[in-house]
Amino acid sequence: MPLTSRWYAHIVLIMSAVLLVYAQTVDVPFYLDDFSSIQENPVIYQWKGTLAELWNFSALRILGYYTFALNFQVHQFEVFGYHIVNIAIHMLAGLSVFLFVHSLMQTPVMRHYLTDNSKHWLPLLVALLFVLHPLQTQAVTYIVQRLASMAALFYISALVCYLQLRLEKNTLQQSAWLGLCLVFCLCAFFTKQNTATLPLAFLLLELLCFPIYKKRLQLITVGTIASLFIIWALLALLLGANPFSLTAMQALTQETQEISRTIYLATQFSVLWTYISLFFFPIGQHIDYSYPIASSFWDTTALLALSGHLCILIIAFYSVKRLPLLALSIFFYYLTHLVESSVIPITDVVFEHRTYLPNLGLCLLSAWFLLEVIYKHFDRRMSLLFILIILVTLSVMTWKRNQLWRDPIALWQDNTQKSPKKERGWIILGKHLIQANRPLEGIQALQNSMTRVTDENGNQSVRITVETILNLVVAHRMLKEYDEAIALINQAIASPSLRPFDRSKFFVNQGNIFYEQKRYAESEASYRQAIQYYPESLTARANLASILATTNREMEAIQLYEEILKIDPNNAVISENLQKVKSGQHLN
Repeated sequence: MPLTSRWYAHIVLIMSAVLLVYAQTVDVPFYLDDFSSIQENPVIYQWKGTLAELWNFSALRILGYYTFALNFQVHQFEVFGYHIVNIAIHMLAGLSVFLFVHSLMQTPVMRHYLTDNSKHWLPLLVALLFVLHPLQTQAVTYIVQRLASMAALFYISALVCYLQLRLEKNTLQQSAWLGLCLVFCLCAFFTKQNTATLPLAFLLLELLCFPIYKKRLQLITVGTIASLFIIWALLALLLGANPFSLTAMQALTQETQEISRTIYLATQFSVLWTYISLFFFPIGQHIDYSYPIASSFWDTTALLALSGHLCILIIAFYSVKRLPLLALSIFFYYLTHLVESSVIPITDVVFEHRTYLPNLGLCLLSAWFLLEVIYKHFDRRMSLLFILIILVTLSVMTWKRNQLWRDPIALWQDNTQKSPKKERGWIILGKHLIQANRPLEGIQALQNSMTRVTDENGNQSVRITVETILNLVVAHRMLKEYDEAIALINQAIASPSLRPFDRSKFFVNQGNIFYEQKRYAESEASYRQAIQYYPESLTARANLASILATTNREMEAIQLYEEILKIDPNNAVISENLQKVKSGQHLN
């Protein structure tokens, strides 16, 4: 047997493929929820090493946040370490896909419907499609979406264990596989809630991969229903709700009340087609979509989208006996989208990282088509060349997409061109332009985020977010337009609804302006107010330390700097300032 046909060569190839397209992502900065979940999250940077802290913060995602906390202990806010872990998880997920398909090929039903050539190469091809596809980038390169890739890793690993459990004849080994399967199920559930469909996935494998016996089917059906109830009861109890209460069920299965269940479901009919089209034609990817919400459940677009999905599901249903792998691929895709693309409303109706696990179904479908249809009905060399072209094309597209992630300005400019009505995209682009010392361009981008609204009486006003005002303050300060900046700050802090966290940021910026104007007493007062509203603010504490050093209170400044460095020891600016104060130099 040639080396390229051996299983360990396939594993090396999968791992190498991941490194090839993701190695350059180790310097990709924080984005979106990375800030609130990691960089600005005191639970992470003040973690004392106990699971109780993480449990109180996010019990249902404790394993994911545990990895972030461990990352911080080693790398603090250096993104390199976080990306290494994300890449490793993606690599392991690819290997778990390889093992899953390999196990699938050994099941009584599947092994009779594929050629030996397909059974040998299918695991490798599915795994390569899975790890190389550009639609997977958001779940790997966007640090906090490790939650999606990590949950998928545990989910697929649980499926591998289930298949091995069913294929094993030895009782002792069956017990071992069962125990391992339960461990992976728990790990998946405590990483992300979209894994609640695992009992249904086990049932799907049982129905499509093994002979159906009435008693066994009854037993597995009862077990599936019991498992789903246990998952629901566990979810409710962990969140302090009554699992038998319909009111609790209503509250816990609705992330937002701004979209009704029926409207969200109708919107998801179209969203799923967006995901499917991006899989087969990965052009026009977004980091943040501006997606039209369905006007009603009976919206024409929604009904057409639903009709398309029903046609595909009917094809899958009628393929169960003749083409079971085709049926499994389709049912798996829709099943794994069930939590996030059905009747549980989520504020952001579409995000590419949600397709990470479901894409396994489409990878399985595509690999089956390439090996069972293209390879069997066309010239062997041409078929291999076609498969190779697909893999190389996906690799290049993923590499290019990851290159875009490395430049925040380029990424958000790309997003605002594709979704010019997305307010958040313009705000973040404006912030990054300002941080790049391009305040005028930043102000222009921020102005594009402002929208005109009309009230019940027909009066028009401009809706402007707290984030927009905050970034405008920074831009005006950079342009030495202090009066405009102070006016915006006063306008913001006058709002009684302003969150303490945001109020703290405005006081920090007020202190920065006073500092530049050498109004040190007022600057110090602003920083202390910022700390009063948000004691965990590292920025406010660092700036206060600078004021203390400037006003000849070196010992207090040194103490504050050292406290900050205990949390963020890689902060070069703080380290430099600390050394200057200790050596008696003046701060710039």
